[in-house]
Amino acid sequence: MTSATLRLAAAGLIGLAGVSAASALERVRGTIDKADASSVTLKTEAGSTETIALTGAKVVSVVPSSLDQIKDGTFIGTATKGENPMTALEVVLFPESMRGTAEGHYGWDAITDHTTSGGKVKSAMTNGTVKAETGGGGPKVKSAMTNGTVKADKAAAGGDRTLTVSYGKDGSKQIVVPSSAPIVAFEPADTSVLKPGAKVFAVVDKDGGKADGKLVAVGKDGLTPPM
Repeated sequence: MTSATLRLAAAGLIGLAGVSAASALERVRGTIDKADASSVTLKTEAGSTETIALTGAKVVSVVPSSLDQIKDGTFIGTATKGENPMTALEVVLFPESMRGTAEGHYGWDAITDHTTSGGKVKSAMTNGTVKAETGGGGPKVKSAMTNGTVKADKAAAGGDRTLTVSYGKDGSKQIVVPSSAPIVAFEPADTSVLKPGAKVFAVVDKDGGKADGKLVAVGKDGLTPPM
């Protein structure tokens, strides 16, 4: 994937039709050190300090959710690893007001794999609408091969689930969601949720050197955004 395509994908994440491909959009993860109405300063995962301007930024809370909340027609984003089948590292449920955000399938950062050892793993992101879901507690490959045509059938308690996520005109991916994958949801929020110690995932525009926040997702009650 070219750098221009990555930038456009990042722009799509926050619904920024007016951001050009020349903008240097980046994803930042860290812990809030301080914040006010105009900016938030993070201690990043890499150990650096990043101050993000909040003018025009969309602020959301990241709250716990569950597989039971993923229904036919739900718009989700999911970082995945592997192929045939793709396996979810996390799933984010979007509110209806954010339906269509960054719709598609594209490369993503190396993120923590909470489904296994917790190490970093290369990932891809798929944002789209759940069109079919099936599940069971069997091996992942078997589940993906046998569940392709069943629509909106819930998984057994504690089992994995296979989702068919559709995006764009013709695109779709079949994704296995392990029961161990973090499931979260975005909820509309404002700058009052930006408190020292809170964990943050942010998309920032560094065009010109200044970090302008576009999306700031804040974990609620100590939650670390898994995306």
